[in-house]
Amino acid sequence: MATAGSKPNVHRAELTPTGVAQIYLERLGVRLEGQSVAGVETWLRVPEWSLAIDVGRSPEPIARCKHLALTHAHMDHAGGLAQYLSLRQLYAFEPPTVYAPAESCADLQAIVDVWGRLHRRAFDWQLVPMRPGDEVDIGGGRRLRALPADHVVPALGYAVIERPSRRKAQFATTAPDVLRQLAANGVAITEPMERLLLAISGDTLPTVLDRVPELLTAEVTVMETTFLDARRTVADARVGGHTHMDDVLARAASLRPHVFVPYHISQIYTATAARAVFVERLPPELQTRCRPLLP
Repeated sequence: MATAGSKPNVHRAELTPTGVAQIYLERLGVRLEGQSVAGVETWLRVPEWSLAIDVGRSPEPIARCKHLALTHAHMDHAGGLAQYLSLRQLYAFEPPTVYAPAESCADLQAIVDVWGRLHRRAFDWQLVPMRPGDEVDIGGGRRLRALPADHVVPALGYAVIERPSRRKAQFATTAPDVLRQLAANGVAITEPMERLLLAISGDTLPTVLDRVPELLTAEVTVMETTFLDARRTVADARVGGHTHMDDVLARAASLRPHVFVPYHISQIYTATAARAVFVERLPPELQTRCRPLLP
């Protein structure tokens, strides 16, 4: 949540439900959709993977995702959890799986239990505690990995990975009939490789950029960038456990994703003003890969 400063905020038109960002990720063949306004609401989803990251106030599209990964339990990221479960139940969808920082799970379970009693009907779901490095299968050959985050409450980032097989280097020029014979004789001619499809930082201090390689090298990196310029200082960002554009610029040479998606932008910026800052401040090489999560 954004807590820095006492200056008045500007109400952004995209705070309404129509202000949903939609980014087509050509490299992955999927869409990234969502809303993210610091302190107000954050949710993202990749519909083709049935995966949501954070739930915000649980708009209807989130209910269509079987997998929900919560980065942390602040209200603007997790407040709609019970509503998400209620919508899944209303639509007769299969019970979902929710992943969350292990330290927060007992309280999240207690909140949902209370809502179940108020509804006079318990919610059917699975809550999976996650710690950095943990991985779970989310279907389609993809796995969800928990990443470290440095926030003011227990928090995680996440990466989506694949491990396809590839031919070992020593067999790169081997004829197909020879490969078949080697395989028939029990010789391993392939080996797994790791493909980092997407990484999302969650709310965090920029220290993660110095110790979480997935954020630097994923094909798509979604990076919290709450404050963008001198309207709020780096010190202001630190108060809420957030990252400033200055922090990103200091590490721009290390950021190598094919697509860079800044998100969790403060409501002190309109969407138009935020886009102007990205054009003005990002170095050209990063700017060509930048697709901010704005409607």
